[in-house]
Amino acid sequence: MSIAEFSKKFHADKRGNCAMAVAYGYARATGKSEEEAVKAAEMFRAFGGGKAPDGLCGALYAAKMMQPDHAESIEDVFKRGAQGFTKCKEIRPNKIIPCNLCVELAGEALDFLEK
Repeated sequence: MSIAEFSKKFHADKRGNCAMAVAYGYARATGKSEEEAVKAAEMFRAFGGGKAPDGLCGALYAAKMMQPDHAESIEDVFKRGAQGFTKCKEIRPNKIIPCNLCVELAGEALDFLEK
């Protein structure tokens, strides 16, 4: 499965917030065990729901932390799918895209880098 697929499933199964889902998806898709991936996800528990630094979408924040050398590219891909927005307080209340699509976008940005 891809990073986006692992991330979407984690989020859909209500196992954690958007940031946790992306961290989990990245870990699983890059060969980590279920246990290791859950530990990676737990490190991002505090960053969902608009609580990431600078108010970033948690999914975007987690993706950037997974590949910090490519943070700018990840943000560019995310912005294209989120109508130019990156902050949770802009995305959620204005219904730009739902959280599950933020998770998918962030996962897809990471998948793109892995190709």
